[in-house]
Amino acid sequence: MKLTRWLLIVFVIYVLIFFSHALFLQKTVYGDGVFYYSWVRSVVVDRDINFTNEYAHFGVAAPVTPGGLPGNKHPIGVPLFWLPWYTQAHAIIGGIGYELPYQLLIGFISVLAALSGLLLLYRLLAQSFSNTASILATASIAGATNLLFYGAVDPVNSHAVSFFATTVYLSFLFSKDVSPFLTGCALGFCALVRPQDAALVLLAIPVYLNFSFARPGLAKLKSAIAFILGSIIAFSPQLLAWYALYGTAWTSPYLTAGETLRWWSPHFFDVLFSINNGLFLWTPMTLLGFLGLFFWNGKRRGWFIALFLLETATVGAWSIWWQGASYSGRMFVSSLPILALGIASVCTKLQKLHFTPSYYVLFLIGSLSIINLFLIVFYLAVH
Repeated sequence: MKLTRWLLIVFVIYVLIFFSHALFLQKTVYGDGVFYYSWVRSVVVDRDINFTNEYAHFGVAAPVTPGGLPGNKHPIGVPLFWLPWYTQAHAIIGGIGYELPYQLLIGFISVLAALSGLLLLYRLLAQSFSNTASILATASIAGATNLLFYGAVDPVNSHAVSFFATTVYLSFLFSKDVSPFLTGCALGFCALVRPQDAALVLLAIPVYLNFSFARPGLAKLKSAIAFILGSIIAFSPQLLAWYALYGTAWTSPYLTAGETLRWWSPHFFDVLFSINNGLFLWTPMTLLGFLGLFFWNGKRRGWFIALFLLETATVGAWSIWWQGASYSGRMFVSSLPILALGIASVCTKLQKLHFTPSYYVLFLIGSLSIINLFLIVFYLAVH
C-alpha cells in the first residue's frame, strides 16, 4: 500500500472539512478555544495577561484571581505552540487580533499538527509492524476516531496539539538516537499542553527510571537525571504562568475553581460506554485498539495498558467525567497513538488469517469512518 496516497487523501479531507466548517461559521475560536486563544492574543497584541477585553469580545467570563485579574485555568502549551505563527500574522495583518484571518491561521496550524502527528505515528508503527498494518492503523485513527473532529472540525483547542505532542514523545522514547534530555522535554511539552498527560511518564519507567544503586544500575542514573531535568525545564513555563496569574506556581486552577477528583466515586465504565460521550460507544475503533493491545508483542505492553487504564480512572474520577461539550471522549485524543499500537496488532493478526487489506478497509476503516462522520454531523446539529 502506498503511504503517499493515503497521506494525500487524509490531508485533503482534513483541510476541506476545516475550511468548510470555519468559513460556514465565520470563526474558528469558540468554547474552550476562547481561553487558549486569549493567552496568545493578549500576550502579542496587548503585551499583558489581562484577559478582560478578550473575554468581553467573546462573551465569556472566568473567576477573578487573587491579583484581581480574570483567571485562565487553561494551560499555555497550545498558545505557546501558536505563538510564532500568530506573531508573524499580526506583523503582516496589523489588525486587532480577532479577525477571521488570525483565527483561520491558528486553526490551520492545529490541523497541520494533527496531520504531522499522523505521519509520525505511521513512522512509529512501522518500526514494529508491516507497512500495510502501519498504514491501516494510521488511517483508522485519522478517519474512525475523534481525531477527525478535533483535528479538522474543532482544532482551536488543545486536543490536536496533544495528539502531536504524544506522538513526538513516543517517537523519542522508542528511538535510540534521541537523548534522554530531549525525551524528557517532549514529556514536559505533553504536560504543558495538557497536565493530565504527565501520566505518560509511566512509559519512561522501564526505559530511564528503573535504575538501581548497584554499580550496573548507576549507569542509568545519568539518563534518568537528564530525562527528569528535561521534563521540568519544558514544563516550567506553565509554573511561571500560574505564578504570574494566580500568585502561586503549585496549585492547579482547575482544582481551586471547584473541579475535583473523586476517587471514591469514579465513573470508570461510564467514561467508556455511556451515551454521554463514552469513548468506546461513540468511537468503537478505540475499543478495537484497546483490545488489540493485548495481542501486541511489545516488551512494554503492560505499561501501555496500565497507562490507558490510569487515564480512564482519572477521567472517571473527575467531577465533570463526561468532559463537558465533548465529541466522544476528548480527554483521550492524546491516548490515540497508544491505541494505534493495538489497531496495528489487530491488522497483523488479520493478515495472518489471510484477510486482505481491502476487506479491512471496507468493513472496518470504511464503515466506522462513515459512522464517525455521521455522528459528527449529528453532534454538530444538536450543539
